[in-house]
Amino acid sequence: MNTERITERCSSSCFISRAKISGYKLVFNKRSKDKSGKANLVHTGDKSLVWGVIFDISEDQKPILDKAEGLGRGYDEYKLQVIDDLEQEIECVCYIATDLKYLDDNLKPYDWYGDFCLLGAKEHNLPKEWILTLERLTK
Repeated sequence: MNTERITERCSSSCFISRAKISGYKLVFNKRSKDKSGKANLVHTGDKSLVWGVIFDISEDQKPILDKAEGLGRGYDEYKLQVIDDLEQEIECVCYIATDLKYLDDNLKPYDWYGDFCLLGAKEHNLPKEWILTLERLTK
């Protein structure tokens, strides 16, 4: 997610680090009310790797983020161990859809959503290989 967008949602947001997690893959299979695919993580248990960004927000703004991210409306909250730029393990909150009634592997993200994901990845200087993966997944 790009910094401008998260700051709109949660004014207390503060960029912490880039991060990666292995054993997951990024898919766009979470059905949105607009009928497009939204980002989701799927546990693979293998050496798959997903890159992202860690933000810190104040506890009083967590309900705002929960609502914006669709907690309880397809996404559930999970605490995952990710690896930051210093190769340290950090526990982070992540929203993941696992209920089959919200999932469809035939969905595609709208162009604006894919561009939004790419903008955030480029803004935070995620690895070039990951940006290429995102381009492939969102087109």
